Amino acid sequence: MKTLLRHQGCSCLALVFILLLCSACSPSLAIQANGADEATLTFKTGFSPLLEKTFKSMMQSVSGTNDAQDAADAPLFSKENVAALMESAGLTHVTATNPNASTVTSKGNIVGISKSALAKADMLFRTKNSLSLALGPKQFQSLYAMLDEESQAYFDLMMIPSLNDDTMTPSQYEELLSSVYGQKFAEEITRGSLFITLSSPDGKKKTDIQVSLGEVLTLTEEKRWTVQW
Repeated sequence: MKTLLRHQGCSCLALVFILLLCSACSPSLAIQANGADEATLTFKTGFSPLLEKTFKSMMQSVSGTNDAQDAADAPLFSKENVAALMESAGLTHVTATNPNASTVTSKGNIVGISKSALAKADMLFRTKNSLSLALGPKQFQSLYAMLDEESQAYFDLMMIPSLNDDTMTPSQYEELLSSVYGQKFAEEITRGSLFITLSSPDGKKKTDIQVSLGEVLTLTEEKRWTVQW
């Protein structure tokens, strides 16, 4: 998407992570510690035809464009766009692929975790013998603050409770989304699962997490996961 390519630096990585959490098709995130203050990040995300159509409509609404044919023909995510986002965020050795038309995977190295957008958002932490990932209202709000107004407007349309300090259960959030975008869209957003893997530098120690997207998007307190070695 042309809009996504306008983002620079920290906002790029913030955008990638918020999009990851608002996708379907079992999004996954793997982070492996690498070096003294480095990590390798791999993610996979995808959208069903319904989600893709709805998200494109949202983006048109935010940008104020009416070129429906161009929007329909362009993929929501292309490997070129995602690779550009990752590189703009400062990741190195970036690769990206489209296993199919609705899925994208990408991999890159975070050099200097302590100075990265994820550390600034209190989301990713590295010590000599541990790697931790945290998600919660503070993290979402920090990532959101890194985005420009146009991207913020897009996520405003998602009405994410954890982002807005709203207290809702996943089922209540599903009902809210359903009232605006339809039941099928709401189910795909809230009932999908996010898979997270944190790994030691040698890959021998791992922490695997599976959490529903509905739970993540309605968090009222921070959740933190850690791998130690």
